[in-house]
Amino acid sequence: MIKHYLVNKRDRYEIDFREQSDGTYKMYAVDHPADPYGKGASENHLYSGGEICVATGHAPRTLDRAKAIAMAWCEGWSTYVRTGKFPGGAKRVNV
Repeated sequence: MIKHYLVNKRDRYEIDFREQSDGTYKMYAVDHPADPYGKGASENHLYSGGEICVATGHAPRTLDRAKAIAMAWCEGWSTYVRTGKFPGGAKRVNV
């Protein structure tokens, strides 16, 4: 399933949600603003293959939760491409 997001009325994202055999979801950023810094997943939470990095053991088990996590990542990425810093700390997502 593909979902489109718009952050700050200018940054467009296309996220692919893929259900895994264990019932969790992985999210892939198919389209997003370019990374002007070239930092790795430990800095920007995006693996080179496009998968959005989620803390081990916290993979979403519902599509609604996956969508909320993806939106939080999109907001963080928009901050990152403008400042070079992905917002720190855990972000609570309520669905």
